[in-house]
Amino acid sequence: MFTYSRLIILLTLAGLAGCDEEDVSDTVEIVRPVKTAVIKDRAQLHDRFFVGVAQAARQATLGFSVAGTVQSIEVGLGQTVSEGDMIAQLDPAPFQTEVARLEAELESAVATFENAELQTNRQRELVARDVAAEAQLDRFIATESSARAAVAGVTASLERARLNLSYTEIRAPFDGVVVATYVEEFEDVLSQASIVRILDDSQIEMVIDVPERWISTLPRVDGFKATFSALDGLFLPAVVNEVGTEASATTGTFPVTLLIEQPEDRKILPGMTGRARGEPREGEAPASGIFVPAEGIFTPEGETGTFVWVIDEGAMAVAAREVTLGAAGSLGISIEGGLAAGEKVVAAGANTLRDGQTVRFMDEEAE
Repeated sequence: MFTYSRLIILLTLAGLAGCDEEDVSDTVEIVRPVKTAVIKDRAQLHDRFFVGVAQAARQATLGFSVAGTVQSIEVGLGQTVSEGDMIAQLDPAPFQTEVARLEAELESAVATFENAELQTNRQRELVARDVAAEAQLDRFIATESSARAAVAGVTASLERARLNLSYTEIRAPFDGVVVATYVEEFEDVLSQASIVRILDDSQIEMVIDVPERWISTLPRVDGFKATFSALDGLFLPAVVNEVGTEASATTGTFPVTLLIEQPEDRKILPGMTGRARGEPREGEAPASGIFVPAEGIFTPEGETGTFVWVIDEGAMAVAAREVTLGAAGSLGISIEGGLAAGEKVVAAGANTLRDGQTVRFMDEEAE
């Protein structure tokens, strides 16, 4: 039987249950998982040195295009040469003999052709007067065509022989310095064998390897400054000559070729190890070495500045901090002020958080 006292007990229990439910809803806080990034100070092209090795802007290893016996080497190690100077020569006698033989053969072939042509013309006249048959004229025309082809064949052989004769000489393709000789006079050499190496060191190239994360900042660099240990701290202007379009499979870096003019009072020698540093373009502030992903930057309601969420790892809570933005790059947005290396920030979903909110890490620390 339902009594008044039992009703009182049920109402009391219901009230207590409602209080417990209200207390739980007031005290339980949602812990939001967040993607994070650790702030690291990355040096940029304008404050980082890249190592490279000097090499001549133009260099060539010269050889004969035909085989033969070396008659003379006209230059010595370290000698300066000008464009067109004689470098080395093969014994031309065998090649001259071949040219003379083919010239005589061509003369004979031309005479044969002219005679065949004359005979053909006479036969045409006979056919026209109905004195000779058409079949006999066809034989004369065939003989003339064969003689003409023989002239063409010998002419081509003669041109090749004359070209081979010209190949018995090596001349300097540009102004430079002889840095190596590989054969002696009177040696027999094969075609394309290395004879002499010359360098044009009026301009120096240096190839530096730029990591992938910095290659996108190259357009903001107005050239480089290069230095070599032998120059006692002297920095020389260097311009970008070539930029590789494919990263190395082993190092992940892009080759960038710099061009350097020789200084007036000193000399950069090929093989010297140097260092190069990018120079920021005039009027453009260089990007700092601190970057934050664009998704981690936000502007709170009622504010005009830009902020990031900095994570207090002890309390596992976030706090909004105003920062000064720089230029955008491949690593994210450059931070000119407000953050320091080693701090951890929220890298994505900044607009879904509130100040002091408890968070947990959903990812590994990103660089």
